[in-house]
Amino acid sequence: MAFVLASAASVALAQQAPARRNVRDADRAAGELIDSFFDSAADGSRSMRPVKNALGGQPSKASVRPQWTARLARNPKADDGNPPYVLIDRYGGIQRYVEPTPTVNLDRYLGQTITVRRDTGHTLLASQLELPKLARPAGAVVGGGDVRLAAAEEPATPGEPTLADGAAAAEAIPAEPLPDPIPQPQSMVEGQQGPWLDAAGNPINLPEGSDPLYLDESEGPHLQGCASCGSAVCQAQGGCGLGSRPVLWVRGEYLAWWADGMDIPPLVVRGDAVTNPDPPPAQVFGNAFVVYGNQTILDGVRSGGRVRAGYWLDDYGQTAIEGEYFGFGQISEQFNDGGDGTFPIVGRPFIDATTGLNAVEDVSFPGIRGSVVVNSDSKFQSAGIGLRRNLCCASGQTCCGDPVTCGSQVGGCGAGVGGGPCATLFGKGTRHTDVYFGFRWAQLQEGLAIQENLEVIAPSTDVGTTFQVNDAFNVNNEFVGGEIGFIWDWDYRRWSLEALTKLGVGSTRQRVNISGSTTRTEPGEDPETRSGGLLAQDSNIGNYERNELSVLPQLGVTLGYKLTERLKLTGGYTFVYWSNVVRPGDQIDPEVNPGNLPFANPPDADGLPARPQFSFRQNDFWAHGLSAGLEYQW
Repeated sequence: MAFVLASAASVALAQQAPARRNVRDADRAAGELIDSFFDSAADGSRSMRPVKNALGGQPSKASVRPQWTARLARNPKADDGNPPYVLIDRYGGIQRYVEPTPTVNLDRYLGQTITVRRDTGHTLLASQLELPKLARPAGAVVGGGDVRLAAAEEPATPGEPTLADGAAAAEAIPAEPLPDPIPQPQSMVEGQQGPWLDAAGNPINLPEGSDPLYLDESEGPHLQGCASCGSAVCQAQGGCGLGSRPVLWVRGEYLAWWADGMDIPPLVVRGDAVTNPDPPPAQVFGNAFVVYGNQTILDGVRSGGRVRAGYWLDDYGQTAIEGEYFGFGQISEQFNDGGDGTFPIVGRPFIDATTGLNAVEDVSFPGIRGSVVVNSDSKFQSAGIGLRRNLCCASGQTCCGDPVTCGSQVGGCGAGVGGGPCATLFGKGTRHTDVYFGFRWAQLQEGLAIQENLEVIAPSTDVGTTFQVNDAFNVNNEFVGGEIGFIWDWDYRRWSLEALTKLGVGSTRQRVNISGSTTRTEPGEDPETRSGGLLAQDSNIGNYERNELSVLPQLGVTLGYKLTERLKLTGGYTFVYWSNVVRPGDQIDPEVNPGNLPFANPPDADGLPARPQFSFRQNDFWAHGLSAGLEYQW
């Protein structure tokens, strides 16, 4: 059946202009200020993305011309937060919203052909229009005073002309008709039409080549919902449907995260040189207390970066390929201690495996002087790639799809936003629910190294002999597995909100490398190096490797604000957890057989017990923190 876009004068007189809604809030004021810095003021230089997002369809190419003409009409959805007047093309498609000014009464020009002198995008001021001169009494109602959009379609009566035929309906005072085609240079440039509205005032997408003025029920758009969200012949609102999502997006972020620190056993102690009264009298290390170790290290803020990029493979935002990389630069920590043999008294603690008692290897003690240095480091990084598939796109209170893919619990529509503050907030914007499945890789590399530099002094014998003792514990965890998750996002004007939850399941390859050595240099002799330090001996030195099942979940939320039509400022929070990893401090065995130490005097005859020894000790790792960055969309 035919659609009628104009009504009789008697109907126009009976209708009243809807109450105007004040939309000049802080968001709009801040946005206009920011746009003045980022956007070019040159005519035709602005992107049309905001128009398409706001109106739910492809904008006309006429919007990029310095001057063009259209017909002035009232906004059929006065409560949608947009200005009360619109400019429409010859098919009734909305091209721009118009904000009135105190000095211009736009009601007098409803239905008239208007020239846009300077096109600045989504919303124009009345002062930006070139209004025709009216030779009629003030207050007279023009024939197009209630020009109807597709949102107010009515069946055509026999013989009644339509706007598509190039003439307005019979009225008391005839309106200036919109020529078809409009002569150059004021013409609308041929291109894609504006959005079409159904009887409820909802934008709809039409198959390419269809003429919405001559559609019957079998060939026209299905206005009762759809089973395939985003289809060209389905109902859609705002940011759903053809061209509703950017083709390509790239986001770069700075990360300030806190990560699970490394637990280490006691590594350095201080105390006193105490005389043992038992015969034979001797000085021993007494009153020991830990100055480094038995604590968590590397638990401060870590700086890093993250890059995300995605590409939609279709025009309806249904399937995309998305990739991500994030990581931190290496974080490290160093501890130093030592003395001249008299003060302070410093040593390295261990448990004597032959007696089970606490013992100390001297670093600064009568007869020896030296220093001990402990270095630790950690590095974490992760990457993923996969497919992102849209389950639902919804705007306002309308849900497209079935309760499984777009219900109250998944899609964020229906009962999920049917009442309360959620309905007030998220009912105004466009919501997407996507499923993600792909691959995830992650790596955690950490190290712990202890080095002693010692020199024998009086009253000991072998004065001048030096020792360099090294222990090193390094680990490498590498996760490879599949990942599945959900991504929910919401857009309203300049604001956006994204929440994601992902779960990676796969294998973690755990690698542990333990090494140690002692170098002795006697006066006038060449250095002699033997395997083994203090906590790394021949009994535990080596490379160890195994695979363990791990999970790697990730949670995140990101808030965005558009600085320009393509550039968005983002800020968010992310939490990452990784099960079954190995950490350096956990691989240290504090029990040592003193008789197995290099250059031990006397050495242990049978080397038993063979301690320290190695066994895999695994733990968990987590990281969380804040992010700030920019996202650019095409």
